[in-house]
Amino acid sequence: MRLRQYLICAAAIAGLSLAGCSGTSLVPNTSQGSDGKNGQPGPSFTQFTDIPMPSNSSLDMDRSIIFGASDAWHGRLVLNTGGSQAQMYDFYEREMPNFGWSKVTVVRADISVLVYDRENRVATIKLTGGSFAGSIVDITVSPKG
Repeated sequence: MRLRQYLICAAAIAGLSLAGCSGTSLVPNTSQGSDGKNGQPGPSFTQFTDIPMPSNSSLDMDRSIIFGASDAWHGRLVLNTGGSQAQMYDFYEREMPNFGWSKVTVVRADISVLVYDRENRVATIKLTGGSFAGSIVDITVSPKG
């Protein structure tokens, strides 16, 4: 049992090292776009080309972890958004098909969950209300199976 835990931990560390070598970064690309308020660049999340990203969101770096790159990444993205939970639900239900994702199931409630699949991956989007305003979007993308 101890050996298995060690191997899992070693695989996770190796995966993080490889993700670092691939040039994949969790830092939003701020060289494009503008926040529309003071002309300063805002996050554009251009490295995530297969998932829609709300324009009024920021990446929670402490709670996000990504493996891979481009349209083959998997892991967890946590976004803090200025939109309400209802607005984010409508946003993802409208936008996910535009990125090639097919709806598997959705639950609209105090904590909403949307599940989509695309080719060999599954995306689970959990929406919760923020502590003061806005909402938290937790996106987990994993291989199918």
